[in-house]
Amino acid sequence: MRLSKIFTIVTFVLFILACLPLAWIINGEWAAYHSANEGLGSIQIAHLAMVAVEKISFERGPANVLIGSPADPTARERLRSARQTSDRALQDLVTALSPSNSAYHRQALAAVRTARRQLSEARLGMDRAIAAPAPTSNEIMAPIRRMFDVVPAVLEAVTALSSQASNVYPQLSNPLSGARLATELREYAGRLGSTLTPALAEKRPLTESEARDIHILLGRIEQLRGTIRLRLNIPSSQPGPRQAMGDMESLYFQQGLAQVDDILLDSRLGRPYRVSLAEFTAGYVPTLHSIVELRDTMLSTAADEAAAQRLAAFRHLLGAIALGVIALIAQLALFAYIRWRIAKPLLAASKLLSDIAHGSLDAELPASLRKDEIGDVLRAITILRRNNQEKRVLEQERQRLIDELTEMSRIDFLTGIANRRAFTQTADAEIARARRTGESATLILFDIDHFKQVNDLHGHDSGDAVLVHVAAIIERICREDDLAGRYGGEEFVVLASHSNASSGETLAERLRAGIAESPCSLPSGQQLAVTASFGVATLGEASATLESLLQAADRALYAAKRQGRNRVVMAEH
Repeated sequence: MRLSKIFTIVTFVLFILACLPLAWIINGEWAAYHSANEGLGSIQIAHLAMVAVEKISFERGPANVLIGSPADPTARERLRSARQTSDRALQDLVTALSPSNSAYHRQALAAVRTARRQLSEARLGMDRAIAAPAPTSNEIMAPIRRMFDVVPAVLEAVTALSSQASNVYPQLSNPLSGARLATELREYAGRLGSTLTPALAEKRPLTESEARDIHILLGRIEQLRGTIRLRLNIPSSQPGPRQAMGDMESLYFQQGLAQVDDILLDSRLGRPYRVSLAEFTAGYVPTLHSIVELRDTMLSTAADEAAAQRLAAFRHLLGAIALGVIALIAQLALFAYIRWRIAKPLLAASKLLSDIAHGSLDAELPASLRKDEIGDVLRAITILRRNNQEKRVLEQERQRLIDELTEMSRIDFLTGIANRRAFTQTADAEIARARRTGESATLILFDIDHFKQVNDLHGHDSGDAVLVHVAAIIERICREDDLAGRYGGEEFVVLASHSNASSGETLAERLRAGIAESPCSLPSGQQLAVTASFGVATLGEASATLESLLQAADRALYAAKRQGRNRVVMAEH
């Protein structure tokens, strides 16, 4: 085969080989951009779902007013307008979800369709209660509760969409979760007002059952308030959500709940209410807008950050394409240069040697052929070898840095134990292995009791010292093959392999006792007693995945808190 043909084949093969990694890089950048675009879309659709929850909750207000005054045409018009707004919000949500092939979107769409069906049924019951001449408390609360039941289905859609967005943008999990919690807070605040409706409509004191329901709602509202506040207390939170949180504290938790407190006081003292149902609704409902403002501010913050990341991904994609085109053009130019600079002289030299071999002595010999060509090749080989050596050193150094960064990304910077991401990845694999082999495993979830008070009374440095102190106790007590990590805030988690319910409970009790019996030395020199509440769940049919284990342990943890904290509670199976 002639040298010119070999050179052409080699050039073609090298060109194809160079195109493959370029195509792989561009495909990776495209996948990143596509994922970022879908994540941003999920945030935007999640906002539509949250708005739908808000509008459904708002619809109860005009309906509640009509129960007290069914002949009021203004109230009827407000109810009609509120229902139209709810229907538009749900239709906008269905329209946004329908074209997608995402599993998250299909799950959300099914939930929304269920909500629409439930809403239609609840409205029929509400209309019957409004039309009744003197409805009883049960006749009033029955349709209100059916209206309550509509919201969880839409919240399921919110959760599915927020999960997809969090998978794409893990760093936005705080504002996304905060917005979802604010949506729940708006719903429970609305339920609080609706629960007061029968007593206000009938102008009677609250029943024992109604008073109990109201206090449960107040407790849930306070719990959501505290959780949202924790989400906003991280250093990376933006000033906008913090300002919105302050506005909500002023408007709803001071002004709005003050109206509820007045009604509870009047009911408890057995005296006439200071306001009618319509007056209460007119004064209470506007304070709920501050919760919606907080939700929208947090979601807007997340959407802005997601849009910025999508733009960055798009720029990376364009950069990869541009660099790929430049690289291909440069490669073609290089091949042409090599052919002109090296191959042609070699072919000419080959022809001359062939002519001489065949006795054609008249051919003109190129001057200093060996010196000009072979010398350059040898020098190029020397330079190439040196460049390759330097490149290998640089690659080894880069790999070392990558390994260090990878290790840093898996360790909680404060406590030195695994962070949530590292724990989740390792625990998923360990649980899958345990299920395959039929081995037992126990998950222990606990958090430090009254940790917020430590920060409030002693400062965040003391809070950090408590976290480090607890992490040290975990490393001292747990076995080498136990997986421990900081799950978030003051919450820690341990996955004990080869551990049944009894041994898991024993390990949790040892951890609880170790924490309770070891005071923490604060930076000020003060000794602080620390306790923790524990929830323990064992791998089984009912809890066969990490998520289900965490949910079971979390329920047990909250049971431990309800029972007085500083205790271990096993999850029910």
